[in-house]
Amino acid sequence: MTDKLSKGEAGSAGTSCGVGACTNSSSAIPNVESKSNMFQKQMSISKIGNFGAHNNTCTGSKTDEIEVIESGNCQPRHPKSSAIGWVCCAPCIWLRTSATVHKIALTAATLLVTSLLVASPILFLISTAPSQLPRDCYSDNDDCMPTIQPPPECIDQTCRLAASSIQSRMDWNMKPCKEFRGFSCSHDSDSSLRILRSAQETVDIQMQQLLEHNTTIGPYRKLGRLYGSCLRQKINSTTINKLLDQLGGYLPIGALGPSNLSSLLGKIYEMGPIPLLDIYYDLSSNRRRQVLLIISGPSTSAPILEGKLRWMGPRAPFHKIKDMVPKLLSGLLDSFLPNGLSYDHKMSEKESITNFIAEFNKIRIENTKKGFWDSSLISNVTVLQEHHPFLNWSILIPCNWTGQIVVRNPIYLNALQELINKYPTRVAHNSILLLFALGILPQSNPSPVICTRATMWALPEISASLFVAQHSQDNIDDVVKRTGIVFDALKAHLKRAPSLKGAALVKLSQLKIQSKLWPGFYNLTAMIKQLESYEISSDDWFNNVIKIYKRTKNISTDDIDWQLNVHEVWAYPTVAKVFYDALSHSIVVPLSVMLVPYFNIKTPPYLQYASVGVALGKEILRSITKSFDDKAMRCVPSSVNVFSNYSRMDILIHSGGMQISYHSMLSLTGPIKGMARLPGLDLTPTQIFFLVSAQELCAESDYTGINTDTDDFGNILVWLIAQGGSAADVFKCPHGSIVNAQKTCNIF
Repeated sequence: MTDKLSKGEAGSAGTSCGVGACTNSSSAIPNVESKSNMFQKQMSISKIGNFGAHNNTCTGSKTDEIEVIESGNCQPRHPKSSAIGWVCCAPCIWLRTSATVHKIALTAATLLVTSLLVASPILFLISTAPSQLPRDCYSDNDDCMPTIQPPPECIDQTCRLAASSIQSRMDWNMKPCKEFRGFSCSHDSDSSLRILRSAQETVDIQMQQLLEHNTTIGPYRKLGRLYGSCLRQKINSTTINKLLDQLGGYLPIGALGPSNLSSLLGKIYEMGPIPLLDIYYDLSSNRRRQVLLIISGPSTSAPILEGKLRWMGPRAPFHKIKDMVPKLLSGLLDSFLPNGLSYDHKMSEKESITNFIAEFNKIRIENTKKGFWDSSLISNVTVLQEHHPFLNWSILIPCNWTGQIVVRNPIYLNALQELINKYPTRVAHNSILLLFALGILPQSNPSPVICTRATMWALPEISASLFVAQHSQDNIDDVVKRTGIVFDALKAHLKRAPSLKGAALVKLSQLKIQSKLWPGFYNLTAMIKQLESYEISSDDWFNNVIKIYKRTKNISTDDIDWQLNVHEVWAYPTVAKVFYDALSHSIVVPLSVMLVPYFNIKTPPYLQYASVGVALGKEILRSITKSFDDKAMRCVPSSVNVFSNYSRMDILIHSGGMQISYHSMLSLTGPIKGMARLPGLDLTPTQIFFLVSAQELCAESDYTGINTDTDDFGNILVWLIAQGGSAADVFKCPHGSIVNAQKTCNIF
């Protein structure tokens, strides 16, 4: 910095026109006279003839064209002979004062010296002898680059744990440019070091500990009782068989099925969740203050058992089903089918019911959408019956309902009608009964992890209040504030994207974030009062959920407070999934996502952007466009099918979220200067960004049951890393490597 300042001062002096300073700093002739003498000589020249009249000392003249006269040899000694002296000395003055002549002389001298060096072998060898690089340079091929002082190392315990967790999932023997999955997501490491898990796994582990140790006594004891009943639940339970018999029971081969399934669905609607569709009241689905009756796809596989009146409260993200054939179906069929059936008949029944359920789940995956852009507004039940006559809607719709009806996805209802017409009503009846039971049972065989998830599903508000109570208000406020900062940084970067124009730019400008907690989670008195109102036994999960459903179903629309802000959307803190809410036009962030260790205030920004930043970037991209269908088909490899609950669009959005987060991180401090290094991890911040992004996806996929050891998963992972920024440059991958070859699709 000192050298730069001294050079700047010299340059300023060379161009100044102050008194006695009309000299070019590039001149090679030393100035040995005082400033006063120089000023006198300049004045004497300016008095000679008309020369001085047109050349006022320095005014209006360029410094590189006028040189200071060093001596008075050309100055006339006698005034009488001034004209003669001027004629004699004019060539001298021009030669000695012309900068052009001076530059020509210097250039000629330089060419002469250069020619001598090349011509002389001895001088040439001496001139090309290797020399030691300056201490502030390092060699990069043929360039001399300035040495950058490495940033400080983060010595906090959080950084040490992060570094240990990252290394525990790595395999240093693998080359990232050749095998990125093996390099970043190794399974041969010590699992005890894997401290940092996926967000959902982290919250499930914490909730399991709370249910096992903090609910035996005290206000949450009934929540612990519900958890215990899940652990004791059996598929061949007497309660399940009794309830299914009340609904009509098994219809054997040769029996005449019902003419219409509406009666069965009506009975189920009074008892529990309907497996084929969902009917509920919603105030928040319309900007006008009115209650709408919504008909949508079934919500039994959602992570939250929602009530029938939905408004002004936390909302669960859309949840796609993972398995075409539920894990408990085989065992439930053994209990459901009569013992007297022959082997062939039993296998035939199992096949027909399994096929019906698999096709039904496929329809749900393909046609059920969370948004309202494909909805149909229907004025009354009569019009609804004309559009979708395969069900008797007067049985399902409350008889006193006179308001408007919204069909969330008419295409889904049309596909459902085709499925029911394809199979005998007897098979459809038996399949619907089993779908009803599967919707209430835990998602798999009872275990502490499965029953923890099931308990959070059955009583989501009360489970969330128990989870929130374990965290200080200061910590919650801190992560909420930091999430807003990251969100603003992502938006600011996207606004500068040249391809973002028109409606997308307007949407981005108006986009908000909602990461605050629903105030109801802090109302412990109201939560405990609600919990005490339930009748929960310690050994009958199925019956417990039926009772909970009946309580949440019987809520009057007269209880609505119309003064509330109905478009405010909160997240359930225990469901670790960021989602976009179209009505409020906001990104909704649950607390469990913000509490991951990578998002700690003491960790470097690249860890925060690789975790929460990527999740936010995905939903921001989803909010400003409906789809990238053409680009998804062109860019995303066919191996995406390994993700049973992902689509091509989801993978493309994931890559876009990585791009947004990566470039937003770079814009913070340019080339990531000043970001603290992780102890013991010899990797750059940008390398760690891609490494952590990959490990986050691997951890999430592992926990949801996706096999991450397959080649298909490896192909998708390296494709995502290649699209997500400049991974090929960051890891210095040679031309032709798989990371370079996969760089095929920029989301923008």
